[in-house]
Amino acid sequence: MNGELNMTMNVSHLIEPTVKYYLFNTLQTCHTNRVTIYYYVLNVGVFLLFAGITGYILYYCYTHKLSPYEKQQKMLKDQNIILSKIRMYQEDMQDRRMSDITNLPVLER
Repeated sequence: MNGELNMTMNVSHLIEPTVKYYLFNTLQTCHTNRVTIYYYVLNVGVFLLFAGITGYILYYCYTHKLSPYEKQQKMLKDQNIILSKIRMYQEDMQDRRMSDITNLPVLER
């Protein structure tokens, strides 16, 4: 046991404890500063990406807006589609009312 105690006491330290403490605090400060800078850079980058995507979507919606004439044409086209479906439904109902063999209307009670 005395041999181990003597060996630990004879170990030489290359730097003094105050210098070691100073270097540790300096490295800790550098690490904190680096993490803070990375944090701000990441947040600014994510914000710019979000703002860019939002701006692009708004610009695309603004440039591809239908003119009043195109809106009217689209509305007429939609109305024609709906009217054609109503006509098809009415014709289908009329065909169902006629009997298959004699083409006489079926009486409903």
